[in-house]
Amino acid sequence: MIYRVRLAVSGHKCVDAQLAWYRSDEKHGGETLAERWFDALHVALAGLSSRPTSHRLAPENDQWLPELEIRQILFRPWKSGVGWRVLYTIDERKKLVTVLQIRHEHRRRMFEAEDEE
Repeated sequence: MIYRVRLAVSGHKCVDAQLAWYRSDEKHGGETLAERWFDALHVALAGLSSRPTSHRLAPENDQWLPELEIRQILFRPWKSGVGWRVLYTIDERKKLVTVLQIRHEHRRRMFEAEDEE
C-alpha cells in the first residue's frame, strides 16, 4: 500500500535550517553539500511511502498526544559520521505520513528543552 508523505511546518523548518547551515560553509561543501544532503533526504522520505510501519517507535512516543504514534527512521546521508532522526506519524485512514521533525541525532529529544545542557 502506498502512503503520501508530507512535511509538517516544523519539518520544513528543520530542512530549511539544515540547508542554510550547509550553504553557509562554502569551505566544507556549501551549496553542493546542501544539494547532496537534500537529495539523500528525498530518497529516505520516499521510502516511507511504502512501509512506514516497519520503523521503530521514537523515544518521544507517548510524550505528546497518546492517540498518535511517533515513529522514527535514522537518516544517514554520509557513509561515516552521525545521522538525523526523522520523526513522523502515520494516519492509516488517510494513508498519510506526516514528518514532524528532522533532528540531528546528537540533539535532545523533541520534547526536551534545548537549553538543558
